[in-house]
Amino acid sequence: MERHVLYVDFDVSRAETATHLEQTLPETQVSTAATARDGLASCVEQQINCVVSAYELPEANGVEFLESVREEYPTLPFILFPAAGSEDVASDAISAGVTDYVQQNGYEKYTRLATSIDEAIEQHHSRTKYEKLFDAIDDAIIIHDPDTGDIIDVNRAVCHRWGYAYDDACECDVEELSATTQPATGQSARALIKQTVEEGPQRIDWLCETNDGKTFWADIRLKPVTIDGQQRVVALIRDITEKKHREQELEAFREAVEHAGHAIYITDMDGEIQYVNPAFEEATGYSVDEAIGNTPKLLKSGEHDTEFYEELWETILDGDVWQSELINEHKDGSRYTVNQTIAPITNETDEIVRFVAVNAGITERKRRERQLQTLYRATTGLLDAESKDDVFEFASEQLADLLEFDLHGFYQYNESARRLEPAVTSEYAETTLDEKPVFEEGEGIVWTAFESGESKRYDDVRTHPDIYNPSTTIRSELLHPLSDHGVLLISSENVGAFDDTDETLTKVLASGVTEVLNRIDRENDLQKQNSRLEEFASVVSHDLRNPLTVANGNLELAQETGDDAYLDEVAHSHSRMERIIDDLLWLAHEGRKIGETRPVELSQIVDDAWRHVGTKHADMIADCDRIVEADPSRLQQLLENLFRNAIEHAGEDATVRVGFEDDGWYVEDDGPGIPDTERQNVFDAGYSTEEGGTGFGLAIVQTIADAHGWDIALTDGMDGGARFEFRGLEFADRKLTNG
Repeated sequence: MERHVLYVDFDVSRAETATHLEQTLPETQVSTAATARDGLASCVEQQINCVVSAYELPEANGVEFLESVREEYPTLPFILFPAAGSEDVASDAISAGVTDYVQQNGYEKYTRLATSIDEAIEQHHSRTKYEKLFDAIDDAIIIHDPDTGDIIDVNRAVCHRWGYAYDDACECDVEELSATTQPATGQSARALIKQTVEEGPQRIDWLCETNDGKTFWADIRLKPVTIDGQQRVVALIRDITEKKHREQELEAFREAVEHAGHAIYITDMDGEIQYVNPAFEEATGYSVDEAIGNTPKLLKSGEHDTEFYEELWETILDGDVWQSELINEHKDGSRYTVNQTIAPITNETDEIVRFVAVNAGITERKRRERQLQTLYRATTGLLDAESKDDVFEFASEQLADLLEFDLHGFYQYNESARRLEPAVTSEYAETTLDEKPVFEEGEGIVWTAFESGESKRYDDVRTHPDIYNPSTTIRSELLHPLSDHGVLLISSENVGAFDDTDETLTKVLASGVTEVLNRIDRENDLQKQNSRLEEFASVVSHDLRNPLTVANGNLELAQETGDDAYLDEVAHSHSRMERIIDDLLWLAHEGRKIGETRPVELSQIVDDAWRHVGTKHADMIADCDRIVEADPSRLQQLLENLFRNAIEHAGEDATVRVGFEDDGWYVEDDGPGIPDTERQNVFDAGYSTEEGGTGFGLAIVQTIADAHGWDIALTDGMDGGARFEFRGLEFADRKLTNG
């Protein structure tokens, strides 16, 4: 390929120089021009490969001509060929970008010039190819001065990616192209360039920063090279932002899988396990080493048939996601339930290469579902209970067998003893506890729950200051009051054994038990009312008939004889009927009800009752100067009936005593007493041993005593008469004050 050289010189010897050059340089054509203006015109009109110029030219010297060429042709080889050497000229030429400087002296001047031209054209040709390749590469390329780290050259990709013009990019400090903080290393860009020179090629992930402040990740490869005889460091830079983001996403996914609460495992196409996460180890009991290389068959429980697994494989091999509940077997042989999702993993060509299985444990959820079903059956089953014992027994069975609370007890309130007593305890409680506790009034956290009417949950009862038994093996407790019926106590030997769901489930059951107990009480009260009505009807039909018959007979005699004495008997019969009716109405309307109790002085109530009975010849001996807790009007009614009963049986001159014992008080007379054979019947409504008696006096006494929570006993008096003893009453610890 022929090369074209332009020689510019005003001297007439330029033709001779051109001839020498053509003879010396093979395949080279040499054109000539006399001035800088003509030389520039030749560059425009011809394809010049190299310009050679003398220094002395008309209108503009050789350096000024060089500057004009550089403005239009920045990389065109330009050799200054001055007639005489000068350091100033050489310095100016170098500053202007001269390719070479050859003086016109000596016999070998043409040979030296020809060599310079040959090398300049060859280097320019090489650089031209290098620059085309340099700019054709998509990756960014930066050429550094290894001594300073400065940027010598960049390709177009650098300008495009960083957003700089070429000149601005070359003038940038290398640190300006980098982010301030480098996550991957603590080194600076200049330190890496120096390390490349000292140790050889380097490769690093680098966070770059563009002209507008945006960052991107790059894979940077640095290599020491020699360019135009100069040692340089080339940085080949490839944008890996997307790759980095994918890596970060994969890392985040890996972290998520590793820390997932669900058991996850990955298999190959044959079902061989290749990966398991820590949750898998915890859920199955199998370690990573035991699982990898095995198949999911090691979890097979035998609960599912062949068709189940055939459908599973058919689904995932078709590329679809399979999801179903699965019962697996733990390494220790226990069963657990999972909601399993299996999805295919594909490669770049959408070919299935693996399967990933995610197992969400739902054993606890299934247990809760069973508990809710049990709770429904328990609450509906309670409706069939006919007695309180039936209620406690049935509820206890549900707690132990179905709700899995096997350490529990129902404690029933004993109103007369003012304490909580065990009604039913679970079988496990019978074997675990040394004795069934009884909770006295104000004793322990069980009584607190009963008294407050609020459910309580204790994660560790040993830390509670009011613990009933500090040495107990019990740690956790659930307490649910059953209104005024008692308390449901559920316990565990583990700390923190109960959660919110346990508390809610058992609270619902306790509410159901309470409602059924209330219903049984209402039914019992209704039954008692019905019994009283039956008694009322019986008395009305029988007991009233007798005095009515007597009255009618005496009335007829009075009419027949005109004797007014018979009318006195009629009046007596009417009076007896009035008393019977009054007693019956009180029993029917008041029953076991009493008003508000308060501290009352018994001696005062005794005096009022004795005076109201209206005795003239009977004597009262009262040694009862104490204060008791009672409904004063009902207490007086009780005493009046006892006094009236004493006079009716012991006579008008009877002596009646009222006094105190250690734990109660008594009323006795000196009459004939009541035979043992009749004592169990005297408190029945309508029963009387005396002709003319209503048979309701002692029934009223029994009713009022029961309403106060007192126990009543009938024994022999000191003088052989009847003695009525009352126990279980509450003595006040203070005297009454006026006002």
